Amino acid sequence: MFVATPIAAKKTAGKKALSAPTKTINTEREQQFTYYWYAAKQALTEQRYADAYLLLGFCNSIKPNDGQVLSSLGAIYTGMEQKERAFEAYKKAYETDPKDQWFKYSAVLIDRHEPGDLEEAIRVLEHAENLNPKDDNLQEKLCLLYITKGEYKKALMTQDRIDELRGYDAYSALTRYRIYGYWGKPKKALEALDKYIEIDPINVRFLIFRAETMQQTKAKPEEIFAIYEKIIHLEPMNLSVLNNYAYYLATHGGDIKKAERMSEITIKESPNNPVYLDTYGWILGLQGQFSLAIYYLDKAYNTAYYIRSDELPIIKKHLEEVRKAQDKYFEEIKKDEDKNKELRRAAGWEY
Repeated sequence: MFVATPIAAKKTAGKKALSAPTKTINTEREQQFTYYWYAAKQALTEQRYADAYLLLGFCNSIKPNDGQVLSSLGAIYTGMEQKERAFEAYKKAYETDPKDQWFKYSAVLIDRHEPGDLEEAIRVLEHAENLNPKDDNLQEKLCLLYITKGEYKKALMTQDRIDELRGYDAYSALTRYRIYGYWGKPKKALEALDKYIEIDPINVRFLIFRAETMQQTKAKPEEIFAIYEKIIHLEPMNLSVLNNYAYYLATHGGDIKKAERMSEITIKESPNNPVYLDTYGWILGLQGQFSLAIYYLDKAYNTAYYIRSDELPIIKKHLEEVRKAQDKYFEEIKKDEDKNKELRRAAGWEY
């Protein structure tokens, strides 16, 4: 009698009986991993690096070369200021799990500033984007790297993909503005700003960018004056805008007395700001008030020198030009006095 079916049934039952403990063991190891993992994360948060290292070792024995574990190992080395070991750990984490472990590795590459790191960071993010095509934060970082490298076309294409995911917003407008600005295309930069200003016409930040960018084009001064007037109407005590408007007004044929009044507000509100002091001194100098101009320009220069301001060369140039104008003014006065003296002598009024 052939009894194959019962034997087969016994073998099948035997397999089921053996598989149950395996599942139990796997579940237990998962629980152990979870316990050690969270304990390691807690130790890392508390900067107990030795404890965290030991606990991650237990995690690694359960799940060898796990991306999360390797990345946390990189964080331990970072906390211990062992930069090269941290770099190697983040690199290995990325190689193990490129879809989820791209962030730390690319960040370390960017921070290192070693030759080839920027290109490697771009390669990592490009690969990560292929694995995570709907991750707009990833694409933001990739776009910024393209801008840093000067690959503006790729940056714009990446921003297009970001816009497809979340729509056109202020971040998109500013990114496009930056790209075109670095690219040396101020008219395109203005178009990016104007597109968003149509959505939010009283956004002061965008209006300020517009006024500044218009100065790089062939825009008429009156058009730029109008933008500044709108900003001042929205924020009457925006000192930076008052300063910039006053300077532009005074140097482009505008109402110089109005420029002086606006500039005077800035130095009253912020009396030790070298940029505001420089603008006020320069406006006074343009009006021939040389002594007072030199006083404020001197103060601007000394303040800028003390705080190591980037504006120091400009302030120095203004101070030198006002002093030259003053010297020339006194020379002209002396010439006029000598000429008048000669005329009086010729007329017999002086001997």
